[in-house]
Amino acid sequence: MKNLLLIIAALLVAIAAALGGIWYSNSTAAPVPATESRPLFHPLERFVISVAHEHHSRYLVLELTLVTSDAQVLAVLEEAAPLLRNALVEQFANTSHQQARQAFQDITQVQQSILERFNTTLRGNKYSQQIEQVLITNVFIQ
Repeated sequence: MKNLLLIIAALLVAIAAALGGIWYSNSTAAPVPATESRPLFHPLERFVISVAHEHHSRYLVLELTLVTSDAQVLAVLEEAAPLLRNALVEQFANTSHQQARQAFQDITQVQQSILERFNTTLRGNKYSQQIEQVLITNVFIQ
């Protein structure tokens, strides 16, 4: 009986030590870095602008989605949408049909150009927030 009590006491001490070790290691573990946040998307209204052509009326139709990882930027984008649309008009106002077709051969370059223009427009109007990426979700040149 005495040996049985010693075995039970030893098991209880071992279990208590194991639980204490687990608790201690969890309380002193280095904090796990936060995973990167998922991207947040803000689609702009469809953008239509006429482009110069000798014989016919021609149009450039763009659908853009702006990308950020900061939820506060989404509210700013809604507020600044007229400024961003005006920046698009400035960028494409003097574009001919042929120039538009040629420019959109390199979508990545057009996206980068629009991104730079949008961020410059935001900074120029006292917004500290910046857009991380511009996605061209649809383009139609008629």
